Amino acid sequence: PEAFARRYQLETFAVAKEKNTIAYLETGSGKTLIAVLLIRAFAHLLRKPQRQIAVFVVPKVCLVHQQAEVLDIHTDLNVGRFYGDMGLDLWDLKRWQEQLRTFEVLVMTPQVLLDNLR
Repeated sequence: PEAFARRYQLETFAVAKEKNTIAYLETGSGKTLIAVLLIRAFAHLLRKPQRQIAVFVVPKVCLVHQQAEVLDIHTDLNVGRFYGDMGLDLWDLKRWQEQLRTFEVLVMTPQVLLDNLR
């Protein structure tokens, strides 16, 4: 993926590797590529049995599937998909802990993240 990145994507990637970054870019400008580069750069910290995870938040359920597929293709990490219609509000702590042991990247909608932070 890095070979296909534009200069501004590589610059954003370089900054984001060093500190928390919000990339405010137009649709189609390559935010997903930047995310893939970042996740690949930190993959050694995410691979099981490590306890760290990456959380990829997307605004719509269709994007959960789309972005998870991109990560499946461009990384060797275990990618989980999470959104409201899965009945997540009925999951107990044990079920979530199982997901955290299984997946290294969690792609989810903002509401799923918010519900789990509460």
